[in-house]
Amino acid sequence: MLEEKLETAVGMSRKWDAREAGKEVARSTIEKLTTPPDFFLLFSTIHYEKHGGFEEFLNGVWDVLPKDTKLIGGTVAGFINNYGCFTRGASALAVSSSDIDVKIGIGHDTKKNPKKAVDSVFKTIGNEPKFDNNVIIEILPTAVIPKIPGIGQKNVILSKKMGDGFLKLLPAMKKLNYGYDRADDILDYLSKKFQDRIIIGGCTMDDNKMLKNFQFCNHKIYNNSLITINISLPSKIRTETITGCKPQDKEFKIDEITSDKHVIKKLDGIGARSSIFNKLNLKIQDKDAVYQLYKNAFYYPLGVKKDSIWQPCMIGLIYGENIIFANKIEDTKLTLLTLSIENTLKKLDKYIIDLNLSENKPSFIFGFSCETFVETLGKNIFYIQNSFKKLEMPFLLPFVAGESIYNPDIGAHHLYESINLVTFDKFN
Repeated sequence: MLEEKLETAVGMSRKWDAREAGKEVARSTIEKLTTPPDFFLLFSTIHYEKHGGFEEFLNGVWDVLPKDTKLIGGTVAGFINNYGCFTRGASALAVSSSDIDVKIGIGHDTKKNPKKAVDSVFKTIGNEPKFDNNVIIEILPTAVIPKIPGIGQKNVILSKKMGDGFLKLLPAMKKLNYGYDRADDILDYLSKKFQDRIIIGGCTMDDNKMLKNFQFCNHKIYNNSLITINISLPSKIRTETITGCKPQDKEFKIDEITSDKHVIKKLDGIGARSSIFNKLNLKIQDKDAVYQLYKNAFYYPLGVKKDSIWQPCMIGLIYGENIIFANKIEDTKLTLLTLSIENTLKKLDKYIIDLNLSENKPSFIFGFSCETFVETLGKNIFYIQNSFKKLEMPFLLPFVAGESIYNPDIGAHHLYESINLVTFDKFN
């Protein structure tokens, strides 16, 4: 127990069987509490789909969890918590308090109509919270690679003719809830509806194949829904954004982009793919070069600057000469960035030191971390886990496919290759 009025706990399971894992993750979390939880944040890897299924996984959770608990969550690529770093299993964070008010909101068809999904959330959560301090945690689906007849789900198509042809299918794909995750649109809509609240979010995913993902809300499982929980409380809420991207001396002028701002057709007067290859000295005739670019985009993303934050623009698909980005490109140029692991860890160290020196240490830490860190940080991923562990408080960071943060002081930012954190001050 961390505070008379506030209890938090983190649990996990590494069991393979879905139902048994559900039971264990719920039991190992709430057994640390002295009163039933007010809300329960639940995250699991995709493998349970083939080891009993997610219905059984949630059945196992509800075999243990008190029936009135508010539950949201979804599938992720892994997580960091008090026990270590994992890319298989399930983890949860539970909070219990007599001074917290919790409301869940849900909207559907996020790729097809993100505004309607946010409007649905607003109708449920409303604009009259119980306390002045509020945070909305949002869970939404990431992009799913479209299924193309005769081709299947492919993220790279080398043929210019085929690429141009399949590009024409993207509008129809959105109606089928494939394509871009619309996470930046959803964050913009949410931040306009809830201007005085903090918003922190993450996109559910699988094991980085981008073939499927699921969201959890109470007893139900969804695959294209916005799940939110508004937490209203009397204590101060704090956020932190940790990024490590630095600009390089290479820029690309955007000459042709689609009206939805997701597909760049021409950079510096030529096809987008060729422009990138020319400037980065990659050989266009090398059949593996496109795949190398796609993989190395984690280390050297293209990006834009919004306010004071460099935002990576993650390449989702390459169709011929067309570069299709997961997020909207709201600029006239792209800058080559590099992921500085040193900068990322320095910012993390400062955050940990500041928390240690704080007069009012938080009761727990929750946040979303980019899945790309699993691939780029190597053993430094354990440095992150050990840094949080030193604080001796519950913490949970799921690995997701895009991280959203809104704070009235910094504005709205949908990021990649970042860590976004939220803490609650202990109640007075």
